[in-house]
Amino acid sequence: MKFLGTFLLIFLTVFTFENTYSQDEPFYNLNSPRNTFKSFLRNMKAYKSGNTDALDKAVSTLDLSHIPPDRRTVVGETKARKLINTLDRLEFIEYEKIPGENFRPRLWTYRAQVMPWKNSNITAIIALARINDEWKFSRDTVNTIEAYESFVKNNDVAEGVIELRDWRTTVKKMAPDWTGEYFTFLKIGQWIGLFALLILGMLISKIFRVYIAGFIRRKFRKNALLVDKEENLNFLNPLGYGLFFLTIFIGVRSLELKGDFLSYILRFAQIALTVSLVWAAVRSVEIIANFFEQKAKKTESKFDDVLIPLLRTGSKIFVFSIGLVFIGHSLTVDVKNIIAGLGIGGLAFALAAKDTLSNLFGSLTVVLDRPFEIGDWVKLGNGVEGNVESVGFRSTRVRTFYDSLVTVPNNNLTNIHIDNLGRRTYRRFTTKVAIQYDTPVEKIEAFCEGIRQIIIKHENTRKDYFNVYLNEMADSSLNIILYLFWKVDDWSQELTEKHRLLIDIIRLGKEIGVEFAFPTQTLHVFNEEKEEIQTIEENAFEVGKNQGQSIAKKPISATLSRSKAIDGELPPVK
Repeated sequence: MKFLGTFLLIFLTVFTFENTYSQDEPFYNLNSPRNTFKSFLRNMKAYKSGNTDALDKAVSTLDLSHIPPDRRTVVGETKARKLINTLDRLEFIEYEKIPGENFRPRLWTYRAQVMPWKNSNITAIIALARINDEWKFSRDTVNTIEAYESFVKNNDVAEGVIELRDWRTTVKKMAPDWTGEYFTFLKIGQWIGLFALLILGMLISKIFRVYIAGFIRRKFRKNALLVDKEENLNFLNPLGYGLFFLTIFIGVRSLELKGDFLSYILRFAQIALTVSLVWAAVRSVEIIANFFEQKAKKTESKFDDVLIPLLRTGSKIFVFSIGLVFIGHSLTVDVKNIIAGLGIGGLAFALAAKDTLSNLFGSLTVVLDRPFEIGDWVKLGNGVEGNVESVGFRSTRVRTFYDSLVTVPNNNLTNIHIDNLGRRTYRRFTTKVAIQYDTPVEKIEAFCEGIRQIIIKHENTRKDYFNVYLNEMADSSLNIILYLFWKVDDWSQELTEKHRLLIDIIRLGKEIGVEFAFPTQTLHVFNEEKEEIQTIEENAFEVGKNQGQSIAKKPISATLSRSKAIDGELPPVK
């Protein structure tokens, strides 16, 4: 019977006095002061038991609307810990004493206490205010809870209450009392914590740059990603700085600094961390791009020579864009609204930036269609001629043969014809060789045949198609047409072959005795004293006809096109 009576007593106690310390079920309801109190205490109890997610729900019961958005989370967590430490040392809270849903006023005060704080007296308050349809711990509670916690910190925890025990509480209890005294605007313990964070950050940064650097170098060497020592240090330094500022960013949250000062430190640390990471990412892009450029030089295709610079530029733009977004977030700039504004004004933006967008699509056309590659000799429809030096997102740069640099917008490349002289298999050469009118026919035949043999014997000439014929009877010379092709890789080699051929033709002329002509005029003097009477025979037409047919029957050195010549063998003469 005694056991049964004890059991009934416990059962009635549990269901009669509903409180944070006897209920473990999750609870979150802000429709009354009682339920808000219950929500805060139950979630903080779960947090004490190791449920870190419950802390967010407890923070949401605080009115943090006057706290800047970028530091509401940090400030809210700090204030929630201070509030639970204060409540735990005041009393064992019974919910039935707290107003329920029928409470009409917009403010309910739980405790208010005048106490000394920083050489003056203030009224510390714990109250709940109705905001729209929800009850939350008021702004005054959030602003004065630090003073209230300091006022009751030496009190024992109320009976039946589970004390919040984390490493912060342990450190506070172990620290001497003088660390809680204020020096300027911070406690002495907080100044010590800031100094320790700086030392820890520098130590982590140094360890990374000294020890991790060797590991990264070995990985680079293993993957043939070779960089010199200076480049390696430039790559690792920003990462080391990033680790330093990351240590500050994470560690300063635990020092429970004042809101404004904490906000400045967090913003500075986040901006510095972002800049360090962007710097490191840009250096990484450079190192990887240099690696692939070295690989590209070993390939025959030049497509990667165009693609890699574009990818390098695009990667840098992406890295800088992400960095600007994070920096804007650190400065409390509403990036979402900016992006939404860009979406709404997308049409106007597109119209204003149509040239930039067309240049971007032009660069994509160059990459996909590949009308030319880096180093190609091109002749553009707008009169630009030279070697392609680089292809960017906005423009293509062409180095002319008089060494100027012409920048052509990429959108123009989609609307003009491009003559890619760099992709020729053969390079054509045509000229006229002028000889004197008094050159005998036999020497003309011998001279033409000699030029043909020179073409056949030259190493880089096209053997299956060339033409050497007497082609024109000009005012002061007989002109032999010279039409052939070279199979060479660049213009310098083409000039070398042209020089060699012309020199050999000049030598051939001297050997055969053919004189080259130049523009001359011959003056014929009419002698009036001597009269020549030309008689025209009646059968002169027939004579000319017979002579012409006889001459036409005489063979020349080649009666067919030289296109069939192979290894010096000429087609048979018919």
